[in-house]
Amino acid sequence: WAGSANLGPRIGGRVARFGPELSGAFFVVRGSTFIAADEGGAEETLEEEGWFAYDREKRKYVATWLFSNGVVGAFDVELLPDGVRLLSRELVNYESGTRARMLFQRRPEGDVSMNVDLALPGKDFVPWLVSALKKK
Repeated sequence: WAGSANLGPRIGGRVARFGPELSGAFFVVRGSTFIAADEGGAEETLEEEGWFAYDREKRKYVATWLFSNGVVGAFDVELLPDGVRLLSRELVNYESGTRARMLFQRRPEGDVSMNVDLALPGKDFVPWLVSALKKK
């Protein structure tokens, strides 16, 4: 899967792979986002891996997301008719109290949108990353 990515006013691209791992016990998302250089800055690449699992005791899906900048998130997962929504319980190596929300949504055209919103402590969610991916 490949497509566009917007990180605030900065524009770039994104590639991702989705699939089962470890005998189907987990569903894994591996992605890389490439953001063009800001004026006077360098191009940035952010890689991530997300691992979905079913918590048999709590009878719900959960996910752990790891980012190449050292941020790690533990998420509760909500299954939607056309995708999944993740809401963080905790983020490690980020400002304490910050929350993250991620939405993967299959669109009628067959492509997949991925939106990541962040909420600083005491603030509402704001878009952080918006991406649209098409199957290669």
